[in-house]
Amino acid sequence: MAYSQSSQLTSYDRLTMRVSRLVNNARGVLDRHVHVERLEASSEDWALLLEAFEETEGLIVAHRDDGSIDLFWKVCYDDF
Repeated sequence: MAYSQSSQLTSYDRLTMRVSRLVNNARGVLDRHVHVERLEASSEDWALLLEAFEETEGLIVAHRDDGSIDLFWKVCYDDF
């Protein structure tokens, strides 16, 4: 019996997939900026995500008063 992929994903996996969709969306790619709301993310998952962002070189995380974040990045063509 096959299980659906979504039933095997953790809540953190679903959160990172949602953020990935925002970043890879055409608007996110063009603007090099996305706004991410916490939505249903647990405190633990959200904190883990923020920690990963803070450790990512070239990524600027702007914390907003409502608990959401804005992500900004630059494309470095030297890496290609």
